[in-house]
Amino acid sequence: MPGAIDWSAPWLAPWRARGLPVAQQVQGGSPVGQALQAAVRGAAPVVFAAQSELPDGVAYEQYIWDTRRVPTRDNLHDLFNGLVWLHFPQAKRRLNELQAQAIAADGVQAVRGPLRDA
Repeated sequence: MPGAIDWSAPWLAPWRARGLPVAQQVQGGSPVGQALQAAVRGAAPVVFAAQSELPDGVAYEQYIWDTRRVPTRDNLHDLFNGLVWLHFPQAKRRLNELQAQAIAADGVQAVRGPLRDA
C-alpha cells in the first residue's frame, strides 16, 4: 500500500488507537479488509471484504446495503473509510441507507451525485 501514515500528526489523534494496529497489519502483509475486520470490537454493522466480492454491474453502495459487506481495496482511501465505519457505525449505516434509497429511486447514473459521493 503506497504512502506511510504519520500517526503522530495531531489531526490523526482520534484515529490512532484503532488505525495504527490496522496499518501495522497491512504493512505486515495483510489485506486492508482483513486488517480492518480484525479491529472490529463487538457487533459491527458491516463486514470488510475483498474488493473482488463486488459483482460486475452492481453499485458499491447497493452491495453494502444488500449484503452488509464493504468491498475493500488495498489503499489508504479504503483504510480510512474502514476506520470511519469503525468509529461511526450508525452514521455510516444511515448514510448507506440513504445512498441505497437514492439508487432505488434514480438508478445508477453515469456520474455519481453528491449523496453517493458522501
